[in-house]
Amino acid sequence: MITSKNRITRRTVLRGAGGISVALPFLDAMLRPRQSHAASSIPMRFVVFYSPGGTLLDQWRPTGTETNFTLSSMMAPLNAYKDRVILVDGLDISVAINKGVGHPHSRGMAAVLTGTQLLPGTFETGSGLASFADGISVDQLIAGRNSTGLKFKSLEFSSGWSISGRSAGETAYAANIINMAGSKKPIAPQVNAVAAFNRIFAGVGQPASSMPASNTLDKSILDAVLGQYTKISAQLGPSDKQKLSDHLDMIRQMEASLTVTTTGGGSSCVVPPLPTITDNAVTNSTQSGSGVDVTATLVPEKGQVMVDLLVASLACDLTRVATMIWADSEAKFIMNFDPLKLPDYHHAYQHEHGFQPDALNKIYNWYAQNFVYLLKKLDAVKEADGTTLPDNTLVLWVTEIQKPDTHGQTNVPFVVAGKAQGKVRPGRWLQVKSGTPNNNLLVTINNIFGGTETTFGDPMYCTGPLAGLT
Repeated sequence: MITSKNRITRRTVLRGAGGISVALPFLDAMLRPRQSHAASSIPMRFVVFYSPGGTLLDQWRPTGTETNFTLSSMMAPLNAYKDRVILVDGLDISVAINKGVGHPHSRGMAAVLTGTQLLPGTFETGSGLASFADGISVDQLIAGRNSTGLKFKSLEFSSGWSISGRSAGETAYAANIINMAGSKKPIAPQVNAVAAFNRIFAGVGQPASSMPASNTLDKSILDAVLGQYTKISAQLGPSDKQKLSDHLDMIRQMEASLTVTTTGGGSSCVVPPLPTITDNAVTNSTQSGSGVDVTATLVPEKGQVMVDLLVASLACDLTRVATMIWADSEAKFIMNFDPLKLPDYHHAYQHEHGFQPDALNKIYNWYAQNFVYLLKKLDAVKEADGTTLPDNTLVLWVTEIQKPDTHGQTNVPFVVAGKAQGKVRPGRWLQVKSGTPNNNLLVTINNIFGGTETTFGDPMYCTGPLAGLT
């Protein structure tokens, strides 16, 4: 509600018929006398994006210099955000190379975010029995310091996870876990889109299904709050009027892309529609081109739904740490969907049915497209101060190996995106000293989010923060 002619509260919302409400961006009129903008801080977020099976290093690496580089056709989707990414080139997953039990895929999954070894256990990994990583993952360490008052400490999502191979149907398995609450404490991602929606957005905004018909498909939610908008706008200065207008324009654009939206807790909180894709629709058994029984899924469609839920959970400030796991390390879902149209599954093209770089080039390009889809969705969300989510977010793209045909784990590709409120310097191809452990990157990220530790994971494989990232 409006408290005076010159100031409105941070809790003010535009309210309309049918219980519809739209939260406002941060405005000058919300400041108390003598209060500055610095008193209202925008939170930092951390997002992990995982794709399986390494890369084709000669195609992943750009050409040129650190700040003037050219991406290959395989990585060309990143051109849209070239000024906001850092390609970190030269890191080894050193712990996975030198320590631990089990298969390199599983050791890489254990170490990529924890920097610790894979412990002995009872899961058959293809190269011995194993359990889980011996430490906390960097996302969970960050979440533990930055989740006070939030609905969720962190959220983890996946599309093609634990659907075939040795890990099929397992809620947690050595070959498919990267998020760890501590030693031998795996965190499995959400794989059911409807269940994830119901869990995350219960009590946030108004469910689209309960909105009056006149306020759904045939009418913008902004039309319902026009009267309140006119009343509040009349009391604002020129700068605040423009901020409010820009904010509502952003919501209208998101409406167009989501069909039905309603706003909830955050300044740009737009609750997506209830997903229509269900596990029953995406787990039909089929055969690959090589005759191996695997699980065929609607991975692209489900994956984008999961990314939408992830971004909305950040926009609504329900969590500030999230992970998108596109598949487990076995990656045994048929890739016969557009634009790939490949008759087999990813792991088969790595080495299982012979090393096939042409097919892998298409697959890695497709993962790059999905990484950019995440960045675009983040960029569509305006913060209270007029910035967008990537300005206040660090996104880390990881994989568990580098060389798909031999499981090599030297020169593993890492991509950092976002500006993290100016704490990283994007728009670069950062070539680090050969043999540098990925733990150095992890401790640097931890420090960016307020950690004071000088090492991360196994201290034997951490020489300190990574030079050049910040």
